[in-house]
Amino acid sequence: MHRHPSFDLLLHDDEELAEYLGSPVSQRITIHEWPLSCVQRMVTEQGGRYIYKVQAPPTLEAKFYACAQSPLLVPVRVIEAKDHMTAMLMEEIQAPRLKDVPLKDSEAASIATDLIDMISQIHGDLPVMFDISTEEGWAAYIEAALHDISECIHEGSFKEVDIGKVNELREWSQAPALLTELRSPSGYVHADLKAENVLVTNDGYRVLDWQRPIRGPVSLDAAALLHSLGIDPVRYVPIGIMQIYHFLHLAWYAQAARKWVPQGKPWFDRLIAEIARDLELKQI
Repeated sequence: MHRHPSFDLLLHDDEELAEYLGSPVSQRITIHEWPLSCVQRMVTEQGGRYIYKVQAPPTLEAKFYACAQSPLLVPVRVIEAKDHMTAMLMEEIQAPRLKDVPLKDSEAASIATDLIDMISQIHGDLPVMFDISTEEGWAAYIEAALHDISECIHEGSFKEVDIGKVNELREWSQAPALLTELRSPSGYVHADLKAENVLVTNDGYRVLDWQRPIRGPVSLDAAALLHSLGIDPVRYVPIGIMQIYHFLHLAWYAQAARKWVPQGKPWFDRLIAEIARDLELKQI
């Protein structure tokens, strides 16, 4: 194995991967990388095409694929699963992403509904990163996020977000419209259901990137999909769902700043400030 040249990630060498793939690697191209993951396309001498994905915490993807059963999933083989890293090999499916398929807004909304239904039918003892299906779970989740933000403010690494904004965020997290949606149908939520994570194959959809699934209001996945397609989700989901959606992103940025990507604190500070402005506009 070798260390990634820029990030704290360990990657398998070509010779190691050849043993798993049953053929030497003839081509290896990085298609995505950031401090917590690296994704590469592999082509073997026998013509096999695979996606190789290495991840650092926090991720549940290896655990998810170890127990999940659904035609919605691509074939995946977990080849490394240690505390500091997981590595997977998956078949590369030659199919367009949903983001590249021309769609009417109503068609996209219908697809979102279909995908939510298919996600609800995934079998297995599925892992979750956190559970916000109750008001108690939501309150604990928000307090942890606001604590991370407050710590970054106190240490001086956050400049655009201040304690006054933290107090406003706490108040907004209990908005009546938001709390109403916490009581709406809950279930397994992909939590990053962007159109780029949905493959459109001849025999149905395939959904990728199950890194941080949660339990909560299922309409969150519809909001994520529509937003990624440039469609205003509020036309199809309640405003309270969008409030929760924004808080989920805010909490992830706060956690990443404190624990996972501290070098990105100025960037996360700016993103959290932008989300706070969006949340302020959505108070009704």
